Amino acid sequence: MNKNTFAITLRIWKQEQESESGHFEIYKIDGLSEDISFLEMLDILNEKLLKEGREPIAIESDCREGICGCCGLVINGDVHGP
Repeated sequence: MNKNTFAITLRIWKQEQESESGHFEIYKIDGLSEDISFLEMLDILNEKLLKEGREPIAIESDCREGICGCCGLVINGDVHGP
């Protein structure tokens, strides 16, 4: 990995239904560009998961325009997005 790329470990909450208990799943991604957005990183992760035959991360809305705020995320307890 060169100096312009990085690796990240994500802990993503997974819960099939409200009545079921959930859990965190851990995902590691290497070789990410320092210019990448969080949603682009999720796209890369989802492509990787699909190639592995695994279920992708659900994203309710990702127009990336930042107008309605549906793509807002909570990262380390901080809300990101409008």
